[in-house]
Amino acid sequence: MKRFLLLASLAAAGCTSTPESGPKDSDWTNAEAAYLGGEWGSAISGYERWIAANSSDRRVNAAKLRIARSWLSLGKPGNALPVLDEVLNSGPASALVADAHAARGMAYHGLGSPPKAEAEFVDALRIGGDEVRRDECLYYLGLSKIRQGRWEPGLTDLFILLRESPDSPYAPKAKALRAAPDHIFSIQAGAFADPAGARRRAEELKAKGYEPFLVPDGALNCVRIGRFTTWREAQDEAKILEAAGIETTVVP
Repeated sequence: MKRFLLLASLAAAGCTSTPESGPKDSDWTNAEAAYLGGEWGSAISGYERWIAANSSDRRVNAAKLRIARSWLSLGKPGNALPVLDEVLNSGPASALVADAHAARGMAYHGLGSPPKAEAEFVDALRIGGDEVRRDECLYYLGLSKIRQGRWEPGLTDLFILLRESPDSPYAPKAKALRAAPDHIFSIQAGAFADPAGARRRAEELKAKGYEPFLVPDGALNCVRIGRFTTWREAQDEAKILEAAGIETTVVP
């Protein structure tokens, strides 16, 4: 899903701490360059080569975290989870534990398991202190609760985010959710900078029997369908659209 890929890309640069600098070596340097440049496949293979040759290095868990976040950015949260389990089972420093919980929260978010995502973000915030991006974790913690129908606790987390980090990139979305008059979910079937692209997608959906509507979201024109009382209902309908070749995401 395009929106998930964008959010996952932000996560790759988000709830993270920087590993301490170590001996210079080309595999590590190249993997870092690929990761920072958003070349996720190259980053994964580069870190894996480096780990194979440096299995006792203190940076191994940091490298595994970057591998996991690269999988998240590729839209493959299922690939990220076993790598994150390796990090947590190895008993790393507390900062890396917090990072791993935050990344696992993103993985469960992408896999459509709000209760598990909520538990991971709670642990990340509890353990992390200043070692995780609180704004990002608070946003997804609130969203996880909202997806479970617990709107008021979720909106409270978003309020904390806005109070602590009013300039956060997540602040506009948090404000929009808190200002929404209805507690409903819709299926987003496209977000276009060009209004004509949004209109074409809407016509395509109308031809399939849907009743889409257009919603402005910053510089984007979003095409949405339906008003569902639960996230799960919207998710089930979104799967039907995806089977027809239309990328979707469910939004409150």
